[in-house]
Amino acid sequence: MRILYVSDNRCRGNYGCRATSTALSQLVEQNHEIVGVISGKYTNWSPGNLVVNKSRSARKYKRLSKSKYWKYLSQIYYMFHRFISKKNFFLGKYDFINYDLEKSIYEFKKCLIANEYLSEFNLDNYDFDAMVVNGEGSFIFATPAWRESMILMMLMYWAKKKNKKVYFLNAMLSDDPNSSHNQRAVELAHSVFAMCDVLQVREYTSLQYAKLYFKDLTFAVKPDALFTWFNLVNDGFNVENGKYFMPYGCETNEFYYKYDFTKKYILVCGSSSSLITKKHDDAVEAYTNLVMQLQKTFVNHTIFLVQPCEGDEFLKEVSKRTGALLIPMEMPIVAVAKILANASVFFTGRYHPAILASLGGTPCLFMSSNSHKTNSLQNLLQYDHISEFSCLPSDDESKQMISIAKSIIDDEKIRFKIKNRAKDLALEASTIKDLIK
Repeated sequence: MRILYVSDNRCRGNYGCRATSTALSQLVEQNHEIVGVISGKYTNWSPGNLVVNKSRSARKYKRLSKSKYWKYLSQIYYMFHRFISKKNFFLGKYDFINYDLEKSIYEFKKCLIANEYLSEFNLDNYDFDAMVVNGEGSFIFATPAWRESMILMMLMYWAKKKNKKVYFLNAMLSDDPNSSHNQRAVELAHSVFAMCDVLQVREYTSLQYAKLYFKDLTFAVKPDALFTWFNLVNDGFNVENGKYFMPYGCETNEFYYKYDFTKKYILVCGSSSSLITKKHDDAVEAYTNLVMQLQKTFVNHTIFLVQPCEGDEFLKEVSKRTGALLIPMEMPIVAVAKILANASVFFTGRYHPAILASLGGTPCLFMSSNSHKTNSLQNLLQYDHISEFSCLPSDDESKQMISIAKSIIDDEKIRFKIKNRAKDLALEASTIKDLIK
């Protein structure tokens, strides 16, 4: 079949977005042809210089777009609308998306001439048989609603209006631990999911969520597509230093000479929880304390910081305070995978980096995230003891995590168990492609 691949998030810096978007597309292409791609560049909270006013006619949009200064005027309109609407910009008067998907399509088509960079969302531009949606971590039913899930629902609804098959794959379903449950968004999702040809979630906690809120719908359960990188990560090639893998923007002498992965090392990254960005200073203090304790405890290991996403930007300050070298977001993703997979221990509040680590058997100490993801991943990997620490660990929690790390850091049986489980999950994940037919 000719596939339109939706939510290809390789346009983002996030490790997980880049890796799992690639892995799922590779599975799709084994049996089908991807004839079009809709990226995740403008589905989230980065709408470009979006100019929408739901009271504006199509004729007015056209008149605006004809201005030879429109490139600059659109920026002014966008900033002005953001200013006057403040927190109500998204899903409001100045956004095309809302809870009425029919009206959302209408408003989108109407404003498109003045927002031509959004033409990738226009399904009329593609000749396709089926849509594959990379559900990933986009369906968290938070309050306010996640704009990304709303736009993906609009595209799925639109595709079904065109009598195309829709495959919703590789997804997580969850509430947000830091906001209230959004039943209105759940009900909208139910109406869209009921139209889909296949629904597939990536772990059992999401399945339980589906049974609770989408009980009359059938969801397949298959591990995240990223597990299929098992053979790639374990192909015998290891990353030993930084000089051959200097990321764009980080071509420094320090990166060339000082990054040594031939000796034992421990990795620390942040979390997808919104608390990290809301409490930036607290995050810097908490992780500085954690890293300094690690440096004192594990004197025979190098401590590296890992920045999987923009949200972990605070780790740059932690790096300055502790002297721990930072592996930046811009690092080549396969190199990142191999570095994670060969660490002694990984302290993390992020889902896909933890999967990459698990492909090599690296044990993880998990911190809380923006959903159930770090807890559910431990269940999927069959950890003997499932624990989740705060994404802003207190001094006592840091000591608890370090105590656990000391007990497992040289245990080859634990590494073997995690790696062997990841291998089994890789085989299961490879059958995601069989759902597309």
